[in-house]
Amino acid sequence: MGIEMDEKIDRRKQRTRRMLREALVSLILERGYEAVTIQDITERADLRRATFYLHYKDKDELLMTMLQETMDALIREIEPMLRGDVLAGKTQVEPFRVTFQHVAENANLYRIILGGQGGGMVAQRIRAYLAALILNNLRAAPAGSLAIPADVIANHLAGAEMGLIAWWLESGQPYPADAMAQMAHRLILRGVLDVVEVNGARKG
Repeated sequence: MGIEMDEKIDRRKQRTRRMLREALVSLILERGYEAVTIQDITERADLRRATFYLHYKDKDELLMTMLQETMDALIREIEPMLRGDVLAGKTQVEPFRVTFQHVAENANLYRIILGGQGGGMVAQRIRAYLAALILNNLRAAPAGSLAIPADVIANHLAGAEMGLIAWWLESGQPYPADAMAQMAHRLILRGVLDVVEVNGARKG
């Protein structure tokens, strides 16, 4: 009985947090992050202010927790695909496909992240994280396999991918996630093949 009660409490807690997060996202898209108050959030979620403070100390914590958990879910899914790849997954289509599908499933949240509405710092962290992953793999590449510095390549790749995702969202996702994955893979990989040897071959 104790376990059942704990499960009910946990489900209730998850449901309350989901309602608060959905309320915050919808309000940011309507009004912008700075204009949203905790009162606005609780009214939209049809919850009491006291309930909000049982879960979060302020709207910043609510936003950052939501963004972090969303990114953690993506990272858990793609990280196994990145190991052993000189470009941290960029030589394969599948990590792109997983990323675009994830973004599509959380489109409103990523519009906030990439649009700078309270998530500008998070966007910078995502870009830095992607660049660090690629840089770490490039540093393990054989000597002489890079025609330009690894940090330049890493930041170019991270910026190009995020730029495509941001444009795709801003444009209302004019192409399916799978098609975007294919195109992003082709564009991003082809753009570095003349400066990076992949599987022993550099395109000149």
